[in-house]
Amino acid sequence: MTAIYDKVKKTIQHTLIFGIGGVVNSAFGLVLVPVYSKYLRASEFGVLALLTVTLTLVTIFLKFGLNHAFFRHYYDTQDENHRRRIVGSTLVFLLLSSAALVSVLYVFAPQMSSAVFAGDQSKADLLRLVFIISFFEGITLIPDSILRAKFKSARYSTINIIAFVFQVSLISYLVIGVEANVKSVLIGRLAGAAFEAAIFFLMVRRDLSISFSFPELRGMLGFGVPLIFGQISFHLFLMIDRFFLERYTNDRELGAYAMANTLVSVVTILVTVPFSQVWTVMRFSVMNEDGAEEYYSRVLTYIVFVSMFLALGVSAVAGDGLLLFALKGYWSAPAIIPLLAMAAVMDCASRVLNIGTTLKKRTIFAPLVILAALVVNIALNFLLIPGYGSLGATVATLISYVVFCALRFWSSNLFMKIRYEWGRVFTIVAVGGALIGVFYANDWLRNPTPSRSSLALSIAIKVSLALSFPLLLFALRFFDEKERRKAGELWQRLPALAKRGDVSESAMILLISTGAIALIVCLMLMAVSQRGS
Repeated sequence: MTAIYDKVKKTIQHTLIFGIGGVVNSAFGLVLVPVYSKYLRASEFGVLALLTVTLTLVTIFLKFGLNHAFFRHYYDTQDENHRRRIVGSTLVFLLLSSAALVSVLYVFAPQMSSAVFAGDQSKADLLRLVFIISFFEGITLIPDSILRAKFKSARYSTINIIAFVFQVSLISYLVIGVEANVKSVLIGRLAGAAFEAAIFFLMVRRDLSISFSFPELRGMLGFGVPLIFGQISFHLFLMIDRFFLERYTNDRELGAYAMANTLVSVVTILVTVPFSQVWTVMRFSVMNEDGAEEYYSRVLTYIVFVSMFLALGVSAVAGDGLLLFALKGYWSAPAIIPLLAMAAVMDCASRVLNIGTTLKKRTIFAPLVILAALVVNIALNFLLIPGYGSLGATVATLISYVVFCALRFWSSNLFMKIRYEWGRVFTIVAVGGALIGVFYANDWLRNPTPSRSSLALSIAIKVSLALSFPLLLFALRFFDEKERRKAGELWQRLPALAKRGDVSESAMILLISTGAIALIVCLMLMAVSQRGS
């Protein structure tokens, strides 16, 4: 049992260390919520949401799967000249192909605008900005991959933090001080993407090469291009409901739905993203060790517990926070935030449920499962969104994630049977679901147009209920004896660790990045308050 806890501890430590850069990148939209919700109309934010989805999909195409193929080929050799050919081939190809494809997309922007915005070609100029941003995001793949391949985690995280602060500050200035519209946001993103690319390339300038090898490139494309289908399918599974809302409702309802998803992304940013980066390695590193099956089982239990606890916290604060501070166009979002938070928990759980297909090299099932879940999602969107709008999209998302988890577990179980702690997992979901039900009851019982003091009281009640989550599990005898003892030991060690000042470089980066994000949010809230008064 001790070995299992050591492995879990190692997973947690690496999640904190290597997840910093990914967390900072993912937190971009979330940190700007105070600005967006106060200055951008919901209809404008709806347009921005569709443009963001388009940017994601275009960038996937521009990378040609080389973000995966690079590592596969780079680690195949220890010869430095061979590695420089890999870097050079990737660099030359991405620069030329991205420039060519973006040029074509730039010319056909009106037709793309009509396809994305249901016949509306007036957003062509905004799409052109999106295409240029995708160019810089695509070519940043090379220095990004070099730093990760060489395990320069401190440098990687520092660059991400600097680029993040620059981009968020610039967008905040443009939206608050110049003009509150989507164009200002995209100009800020373009300047930020160019700045990020410049500092990334500057940091790895000695590792760059223009040594080109067509056979090398052909091998990498052969590995990477087939992965594009799976990536596109997965992102459509996550985001296709935005296109349905654009077609069947209006930009304002789409904007409120996108804002709800942005707030719920706290769960993804703080748990799913860093965990996924580490889990990719950890699940293979322990597969031949004693107790591996128990390790996999415990990881699912713990990740569902952590994500549910955070989801309850988001549900307790985010909805009433929007009613307190946001424009009225966003006031329909609080009703769907708790359900979307539950969907985020399912998303986190799904990352653990494909052990069999990955360890037994049956990865062909991965795109098939995603495709099946996407089909279910599309069918539910057709069924629910025309009649129920954003609520229908939310229910479709939650059901689709449950189906996705079930399909992943079923396909994995065909090749490797893991005895997950389903009783404990369902207890977590049941207690979390019950608390969310109480949140909805609280909203239903209060005044339909609550005062600020009433909303503040509501937040206090919900936060108290969310914090009671582990206590309720404790009362239900959820935690076993060893877990209680480990928790007690950790609690006793905290003061000693604080006195010794035993803080690693990675922990320091985490603290600095968290502080920087918190400072930016505080400054934006102050600016919003002063501008609004």
